[in-house]
Amino acid sequence: MTPHPINITPKKLYYTHKQSNVLPTKQHCLRVKKLINMEAPFAIYIKGKDEKTRDNTDVDLEFRQESNFYYLTGVDEPGYQVVFDSTSERVYLVTPNVPENDIFWKGPSHNTAELLALYNVDEIVQEDSLPRLLHTLNPEITFVLNDQHQTHLSKIAPTLNINTQLLAPAINESRLIKFPWEIDLIRQVMHGSSQAHIALMQHFQPGMTEAHLAALFRWNCALYQIYNQAYLPIVASGPRAATLHYSKNNQRIPDDPHSLVLVDAGGEKGCYGSDITRTFPVRGVFSEESKTIYNIVLNMQQTVLSNLKPGVYWTDMQRLAIRVLCNELVKIGILVGNQDELIQRGVPSAFYYHGLGHSLGLDVHDVGGKDKKLTSQQEEDDPTITEFLLGRPLEKNMVLTVEPGLYFNDAMLNIWTQFPGYQDYFNLHMLAKYRSVGGVRIEDTIVITDDGYENLTLVPKEIHEIEALMNAQ
Repeated sequence: MTPHPINITPKKLYYTHKQSNVLPTKQHCLRVKKLINMEAPFAIYIKGKDEKTRDNTDVDLEFRQESNFYYLTGVDEPGYQVVFDSTSERVYLVTPNVPENDIFWKGPSHNTAELLALYNVDEIVQEDSLPRLLHTLNPEITFVLNDQHQTHLSKIAPTLNINTQLLAPAINESRLIKFPWEIDLIRQVMHGSSQAHIALMQHFQPGMTEAHLAALFRWNCALYQIYNQAYLPIVASGPRAATLHYSKNNQRIPDDPHSLVLVDAGGEKGCYGSDITRTFPVRGVFSEESKTIYNIVLNMQQTVLSNLKPGVYWTDMQRLAIRVLCNELVKIGILVGNQDELIQRGVPSAFYYHGLGHSLGLDVHDVGGKDKKLTSQQEEDDPTITEFLLGRPLEKNMVLTVEPGLYFNDAMLNIWTQFPGYQDYFNLHMLAKYRSVGGVRIEDTIVITDDGYENLTLVPKEIHEIEALMNAQ
């Protein structure tokens, strides 16, 4: 699909009458109210994150707002609180009390007019006035995220009837389906992160270290005004590519004909993240063995992508990916036996032992879609099925990753090939032939559309494209 422009802002799309780029976060408050579905007057209360310092020092830790608070306010500053009143549908942003001495060190806080211009809220309330606000609203019930927020709020307003059970599920459900402006923000950060992945392939040289590539990724994200990472970059080379969450990034990249570099990294901008994985050859050209394994994973992903649209069940896509993997491993001789039996006994899990994907948004593994709704005992016993979107079809404006993989992890393979009754499923000679490849994962972030999907990932993934990038003069 033709790439969308990357300079779209929520201001231009939704708030043309305002003079600032205000994110329309009040839409989130109203959607959460609808999902709570209660006629009685209620309030929602969330406390944002406070500043923190490194242990036993006065050194500030990098601040990142709590995702649910940001979801309702768009505020990425410490010390704030929010109250939403269901009756008036007004959003009250509660400002922190800032000691006067702190102004000398960190500068003045925003005043009321500035806050109203920056954020999609209706009223600014000083922290000292929060008890009076809650008394005036007088909700029959106040929803908070957790016991910690309940304890904090009980000290401020001891007479409130506080519920810790309903708010988190409502926000989780609300965050699963993105508004168009959220997709625009994710599209922008995906563009910059994609360019950073492309730069790694273009500038890679044998002899580099994993740390060098991790730093180069962050640098190239910054060139696109993306200064934070959605998660610790994973730069896994050689056999380490078979370790799913390898983030030490402290080894020299091996210069071997079969060696691959697996880079799983994505920037974050305005608290919205990205998630991309690409695997490329150390020498700029795939060996025959690494090419074979890479194409298996690419086939898994492309088969799934070709089936994505509203109404499709994610569990069916997980099974489809496993079936493609099993068929290919039998075809090249690594696995031996009847494919239905191999799948029933979970044998492909020796090479692929994580889910097919996840939701993405304000967290890289975003909330929502994890309510277990098993439709049968068969699903409960199926090792290929994860809890994500169980018994629930895909819907328009879900943002998901599609990330199949194939790994030759020594610890995992030793368990499977030595387990009684399973040895006959593996051809150890053929397994040894491909084992040095290490691992391959290919991950794209996509958004479900009216009749299919849009791929937000712009990084080439065909073998000839990767080799061309790495060998361009």
